[in-house]
Amino acid sequence: MKFTELPDYHRITPLDESIHILNVISNNIIRYHRALCSLPDYHVDPNIVITLNTMSFENGCILVTSYFDEYHGHFTRLLSEQQKKYINPYFKRIKSVLNLFPDIKEFRNQVVAHNLRVKNKSIPINKSLNSFIVPQTIIEFSLVIECIKYLTMIINRMFPLALEKVVMHVSDTAKRSSVVMKPPLTPADAETILLELIRDLDKITNYQRIPDEQ
Repeated sequence: MKFTELPDYHRITPLDESIHILNVISNNIIRYHRALCSLPDYHVDPNIVITLNTMSFENGCILVTSYFDEYHGHFTRLLSEQQKKYINPYFKRIKSVLNLFPDIKEFRNQVVAHNLRVKNKSIPINKSLNSFIVPQTIIEFSLVIECIKYLTMIINRMFPLALEKVVMHVSDTAKRSSVVMKPPLTPADAETILLELIRDLDKITNYQRIPDEQ
């Protein structure tokens, strides 16, 4: 069963926008995962792999949360009852796997995105980070990624023209745009800025004394 109509590339609906966002987030998660899994093939130092794994996992939690915020907050609200009835069995089955890691959103909110504080209380002091039930390994995180990948595939199967419409619209808009990106700093420019920063901080240190504890 398909829920499609002839494309109108000049009319982007809120549903088209939501499908595009879901695809962008899904692709970003897959891209991070592929990069991380490829590191051992290049004989990268294991300590670096562990660090990148942590960084990618934390960013992954943000992306996973963003994906399902978009799914529940926008995508499903824009569906007809018939469309909801079609996709719900898929989501229910996928959710049964996601339920293995129920604290991803809480971990994202309390640990990754909100400065390790909840209601002015320190998370590490008041709650063990090990108490969050989240993916612990690449294999476990891969399960979550696969869930998002399959859900996105089902959505694209329902609305095969939506993503193409938005991509074409964004591409056309970019071609017409007169905004010129600021060129990045050269290594020499960055080094000069850093040296000036260090010099100025040293000057401040020379004129200041650490206050006594009260």
